[in-house]
Amino acid sequence: MDRRSFLSLAVACSSTLVLGANQEVIPSAVTTKNSSLMVKNLLDKLNTVQNHVGYVRFNTMSFDEMLKTAVHCNKPLTPYEVGYVETIFYGDPRRYGFYGERTVPRLTAITSEKDLVYIKKSGHFLLRGAATEKYATIKKLIGNELILTSGVRAPVKQLHLFLKKIVSEGGDLRLASTSIAPPGFTFHSVGDFDIGKVGYGYGNFSTKFQETDVFKKLYDGGYITIRYTKGNPYGVRYEPWHIKVTGGNETA
Repeated sequence: MDRRSFLSLAVACSSTLVLGANQEVIPSAVTTKNSSLMVKNLLDKLNTVQNHVGYVRFNTMSFDEMLKTAVHCNKPLTPYEVGYVETIFYGDPRRYGFYGERTVPRLTAITSEKDLVYIKKSGHFLLRGAATEKYATIKKLIGNELILTSGVRAPVKQLHLFLKKIVSEGGDLRLASTSIAPPGFTFHSVGDFDIGKVGYGYGNFSTKFQETDVFKKLYDGGYITIRYTKGNPYGVRYEPWHIKVTGGNETA
């Protein structure tokens, strides 16, 4: 079945997409409860695939490989679920307040293994070139206090994170996209990465990270540039841990 057919199926089966408090909603053919169940089932299937292949491999797994693995795990995606994924990937996220640019043109895009560099003891990959060079520079400066908390994310990985956020936000796409870019729109797919301070835990993913000596030394010294600055044009929260590597339309 081609993508247009999947999109038609998705429109037919998708529920009301909650775009945020007092915001426009998309009319649906079935109940929100049914759609919520579909998203949770889809998330369960992705969890099964991740458990099967392992956390590291899942980060860069292609969509087609995920589909095959789901079948192998007796958790095949239905046409409705694939259609829903495609509406999320190919749809316009500005409808629910995300204004970032597309970074991956195709859901089935494959990240070549020759372009990946595994960072030991991190569970993550970086793209060979600018990303690995920047990481090596700041790692040399900070030493063992610095950790890589997230690197390359292929569309499947980003989809998994986005669905988890949708569920945790009660189906509100606007709230979900303020902290997790939709699949196809994350700069993690093209070079950006997240850093943290060893032993800082969840604080590495909060504004408290900017208070650490790790952040101050890197940022004040001009070694890093933050992708999602305060008041950024993407509609994304302030993320001092997200390091800009590639280009973008923000000014900072």
